[in-house]
Amino acid sequence: MRPSHRARALLLSLAVGGAAALVGGAATAAPAEERYGVVTVDLRPEVAEVPTHVCVASAAAGPRTRARLADLLSEESGDHGAEGRRWRLRASAWGGVEGAREARCGGDCGPQVAPPSRIAPPSELFVACAADSLIAEDTARRDPRVLVMMLEHLDASPPVIESLVLAGGVATIGVQANLRRVIVTARSLGGHYAAQQRSARAETSGESKVIVLPLAPRCQWRELELPGARLRERDRPRLSLRIGGERIDGERCLGELRGDGRLRVLTPRVEPGVRGDLELEIAAGAGEGGEPGHFGGRWSGPWPPSPLPLQPYQLAFTWRPPECVYPADLCPRAELESGIVCAAQRDGDLCRYRCPGEVERADPVALTPPLTVHFEKDDPRQRWSDILSRPGQTLSSYATGDQVVVHADVDAWKKDTPGSRITHVEVLGADGSVRRFPLAGVSRLRIPLPAPTCEPLRYRLIGDRIYQETFAELRGGEALLGPPQRQARIMTFNLLLAQGGSLALIRGGPAEIASPSYFVFLGQLAARFRPRHPRFARLAGELRLGGTIGQWGFYSAATLSDDPRRPDDKPLWVRFLFEPAIVVDLIHPVTLTGGVAIGGSWPLRADDVATAGRFAPVVSPSVDVRLAIRPWLALVLQGRAIFGERTFTTVLVGDMQATRRELPTPSLAGLYGLLVSF
Repeated sequence: MRPSHRARALLLSLAVGGAAALVGGAATAAPAEERYGVVTVDLRPEVAEVPTHVCVASAAAGPRTRARLADLLSEESGDHGAEGRRWRLRASAWGGVEGAREARCGGDCGPQVAPPSRIAPPSELFVACAADSLIAEDTARRDPRVLVMMLEHLDASPPVIESLVLAGGVATIGVQANLRRVIVTARSLGGHYAAQQRSARAETSGESKVIVLPLAPRCQWRELELPGARLRERDRPRLSLRIGGERIDGERCLGELRGDGRLRVLTPRVEPGVRGDLELEIAAGAGEGGEPGHFGGRWSGPWPPSPLPLQPYQLAFTWRPPECVYPADLCPRAELESGIVCAAQRDGDLCRYRCPGEVERADPVALTPPLTVHFEKDDPRQRWSDILSRPGQTLSSYATGDQVVVHADVDAWKKDTPGSRITHVEVLGADGSVRRFPLAGVSRLRIPLPAPTCEPLRYRLIGDRIYQETFAELRGGEALLGPPQRQARIMTFNLLLAQGGSLALIRGGPAEIASPSYFVFLGQLAARFRPRHPRFARLAGELRLGGTIGQWGFYSAATLSDDPRRPDDKPLWVRFLFEPAIVVDLIHPVTLTGGVAIGGSWPLRADDVATAGRFAPVVSPSVDVRLAIRPWLALVLQGRAIFGERTFTTVLVGDMQATRRELPTPSLAGLYGLLVSF
């Protein structure tokens, strides 16, 4: 109430009291000592609003004091202070509903009565109650502020109360007494205000007395200023508030949460010599703005300043990992610049931190942003920092440049299968760079990136086989390379160039021409088909197309007299071969192949057909041993047999008769050369 309003209420009460005294004096012929008097009590709380209800107790019964104080009290309160015994005030004192739960706000804020031990007990005191006539009845009943006070006469009989009016914090009490000869005092016995051991004395003389009664509310609504947090009604279940170490009732002791960074808290009065202490703990919640926190404030004096700025004892913030390049189930370690270690928890796409993880209630440390947060992670070990400007902030900094690393799991790869070994992974950059990572003895690759990115990683495999270039997705700090056999080419080509000698085994002819030998050169182009599945990858099939070119012997009648007999002509001889073959990789670098070729053979020059014969179909099995020098180059040793060819020769039958014959001539060839794969 404004001072002018209070002054008008006080003057109104004095006028009403004086008129009542005049009416009482004129209406009765009682002696002077029994005249009607008026006591005006100016109720002045040190903070907050004036009482909505007042109950005046006296040791004497009167027309207005029709109930005993004990009738308004319930069981004895469990709280005992310097005043001694305390009782709870029933709701009937202000017209409320009995049984309503009382607020515990770091102390009992419900109305209590604590009469001094030297006065009469409540059962011997009579009481009269009244509500503020300037406040609506429903409003006063919904938010009551009750004062129980006692009116006393020094060195005289207790006052007999005839009337009681409360208006705007001024109580007007009519008593049956000659107030000119009486010293009137008043004191608070409790209610929503602290009980007083000392009485306040009337400051005026005459038949109208005025008493200024200072009041100390037992609890008071005060404002808290919360840094960096905006709380709404849906956040109320997350709040835990302690005053003086005692947890308070969050439903009854916290005001409306409007999301403006301020809280209204019903705060108990702090006793002299005790330091005020308040802590607010916010549990983690779902969604944005659900960060936890721990805040506190301290003050000297009976009441905290309003608003009371709270200091963070625990800072909560979130860190948003860069997409794709950070593990989906890990959070980096975090530490504040003062060495306070933060507790981390992964929550979907965010890492939530509390610094420190647990608040030391006995000696909490106030944290005032801005603060530097140092992050650290392993595999590889990396450190970076960011600035935390306010509680609940979301940070997103990360290691820069070549410190960004993703991993690739290659532990399940079959890297040592002969013929399908994988030795390296090449990562291809957009700028044309190529970085090669060896796979020998490695189960996980660490691949540095130029920056955090979700762009697929371009790579290819290097090994015995030819692998196609492909892309790997980046997800959760992992490069998903995929099974290597998917990139392997099923069909490759190779070219064999070999030379050697061929031993012809002429059957049915003279002994001196039984096994001539000739030079031979072999060339074959092959298409190789190798399965992708690692279980069958050491087996392959080849389709070879090519042939040989070399010398072949012809024995005419002109050489019958030679000793030893020699071929009189060695025409160039060509074989065309189509050869299916099987390739078995035994152990690196040794490969064994076997095939059977079919084709034909004939002289290269048409003039030699008359002496060497025409096209002859042949069958030619072969066995190769290959020694790999490079993935694309191998040394080849080949043994080959050729069946179906004939040698034209002239032999003597009897003494003088020469006969021309076509003698079956299987051949054995030994060759060596190089195999180039592509």
